[in-house]
Amino acid sequence: MNMDRAGDQAASTRMLETMAHNLLSALARAGVPASTSTNPAPTPILTTTPKPTPAPAPSSTASPASRINNALKRQFPGMYSGGTAIRGKARFKTPDRSPRVTHLPVFVLPGPTSVTPKGSMELELAHAGLGKKVVLVPECANHSEIVSLMEGEYMKLKPLMGRWMFFKATGGSGQRKLSIIPIDSEGYSGRQLRMASNNGKNVLFLVPLQEELETAPLPFSSPEFSKMPKVACNNCLEIIPLQMLALHSESCQTAKEQTDKIIDVNDDEDDEGDDDADVDCTVGKGVCPICQLEFPATELPHHANICAERSFNIEEDMDPNLPGSSSSNSTLPLPGPSTQTTEVWKTAAPSEAVRLFMEDLRRGGDHQPPLRLTLNAGDTDEERDGTLISFYKQRRETCQWAADFRCSILGDAAVGVGVMRNTLSTAISKLTSGFKKNMGNAGVTAIFEGQREHLVPNLCTAILESDLFAMAGRMVGHSSIHGGPSLSGLSPAVLDALTRGTKDIVTSKLCLEDCPEIEVRDTISLLLKEEWTEAESVRVADLCTEWYFPVPTKETNRLLLFQQLLSHAVLGRANAQIKQFRKGIKETGIWPLLTARPDVLPLLFPRETDVELTPQMVLKCIIWPEASIDSDDSEDEMSTTNINLISGFFRAFVKEASSDVLKGLMKFWTGWELPSPRLTFKVVRSRGHHHLPTASTCYERLRIPDHYKSGSALKLDLHACIESVQSGFGLI
Repeated sequence: MNMDRAGDQAASTRMLETMAHNLLSALARAGVPASTSTNPAPTPILTTTPKPTPAPAPSSTASPASRINNALKRQFPGMYSGGTAIRGKARFKTPDRSPRVTHLPVFVLPGPTSVTPKGSMELELAHAGLGKKVVLVPECANHSEIVSLMEGEYMKLKPLMGRWMFFKATGGSGQRKLSIIPIDSEGYSGRQLRMASNNGKNVLFLVPLQEELETAPLPFSSPEFSKMPKVACNNCLEIIPLQMLALHSESCQTAKEQTDKIIDVNDDEDDEGDDDADVDCTVGKGVCPICQLEFPATELPHHANICAERSFNIEEDMDPNLPGSSSSNSTLPLPGPSTQTTEVWKTAAPSEAVRLFMEDLRRGGDHQPPLRLTLNAGDTDEERDGTLISFYKQRRETCQWAADFRCSILGDAAVGVGVMRNTLSTAISKLTSGFKKNMGNAGVTAIFEGQREHLVPNLCTAILESDLFAMAGRMVGHSSIHGGPSLSGLSPAVLDALTRGTKDIVTSKLCLEDCPEIEVRDTISLLLKEEWTEAESVRVADLCTEWYFPVPTKETNRLLLFQQLLSHAVLGRANAQIKQFRKGIKETGIWPLLTARPDVLPLLFPRETDVELTPQMVLKCIIWPEASIDSDDSEDEMSTTNINLISGFFRAFVKEASSDVLKGLMKFWTGWELPSPRLTFKVVRSRGHHHLPTASTCYERLRIPDHYKSGSALKLDLHACIESVQSGFGLI
């Protein structure tokens, strides 16, 4: 009963408020003063002296509307404000408050992974502009705003274009497993991240899905460190972010001690009469104790730290007892005196010029951190091609392409220089055989197309807009720097347009085989005929009209028109593609060699017939085995007869093999199609009839088991091994 009575009172109050509001609205519309009504109340008789009131304002200065508003405010101060009635709960509206913000701890990892980083990597990643930061994320932020916030804090995320996701770690200490934070239908939101991080108490890990981010140390003046407090190093007086001082101080102190020793030695030599060294010391220069290069004293500690780490990694790779080591004759040269300013390559023989120029480039890359590419053995062919494309689409400085190139395959035991060779060989072959990407309604996308010895750029617009020709130029330059396979079979006219572009020279090298479109080629070839049928005349006229050329008449110089149409078909339509390909080559640093030494073009862009392998080329590189004890498989000495028998079977296989089979054999043996000067051949003790030939690509060593009794059986197994190259190293 009490509840019903309270409800009736509330309803009555709301009804009275509604009636009063309607009355006020009617008065305002009618322009009637608030003191006027149909039944005015009688004026009370005052028995006391009234208080004096202020004089009213002159009627000439107040409008009727303002008088009504003032009267309404006096009569209903709680319900009327500023000439507008306040309805219901709006009268009790609270002032606006700022949106809720979460202090979100984010840890950016350098590449795809399923575990948290080691504690020792935190400072290293922070020095690279990655690692842990606290990002202010509004609760109302949507996915695109969150991506912008992360890219603002971590500038290295911009090239990824949002190809990353958040992960969270399980409980415990040390390295832990990461579990993905699923995305809502509209992407991540600030509220979702706040709940996933437990109101900012737990760290969220930002993991790239495809690319590998650079982990090279950034200069301390980089924008990534702009918000960090700065202090001066006590040794080198360099301004260092406070978080990086612990990482910097150890290397700085070590480099300072080594530099002091070198300066002391130089001082001793100065006393014996070397005045030049004394001048260098007085201007604040020092020599790196590892690469023996001169650097200013302020830059020497930072350089020595990087140089020492790189030297340690190279020595580790050269140790044959370590897993994943490379053969000593395949590693890049150790840092040495710079010859970047020498120009011996300009006057040397073509092959020697290429070797000297590439050595100079690699020596310049010694001071750069290694380029790393990680593939996944479980990926499909399309996913693996996508990884290659993503790696080479990233723009880098010229010296970075000359740095040490290290490749690894997740889920495969293969490591070392052999994986690098296989990766470069695969990248170059994909330019002509095609990447498994659906672009332009094609299941396989080849960057260059056409017939043998007449490859031209693919005219697909999607390939050009995706900057895949620049990617192709980087692949070609990168492979050339590291002594890998070359892009063979380019049209001479395209190659001439790429390097010189002189129209007269280019036109003279054109031929009908350069036009990959058979229908267009047949139409252009009609201009070499003396008489046309009516249908042929229509075909020529339609092609000229489509390409904005004059329709030929009896007076037309058909030979000139033939050259013009063919030039447009091969070069005119591919002008943008050739320019983009040239741009990619320039970025790798080999362009000065191509322009200064045109005679090296056949070496860097050979004809397919020039790169064919012959049995004699392979046989002269093989180091044949002798009767010896094979420590890998058996302690018993293998008979000379058995070794000679297996060696004879293999020699017969090489002599009968075609060029393509020999290229596959070299790729199985060394990692790429190029034969090495020292191909090691070994006969090992068999573990059974299912024991297939194996290869150590890093050491360029081929092992053949001794159970073969006929050359046909060995030939069958070798073909199976060659076919398995595309499936991964673990299956070889």
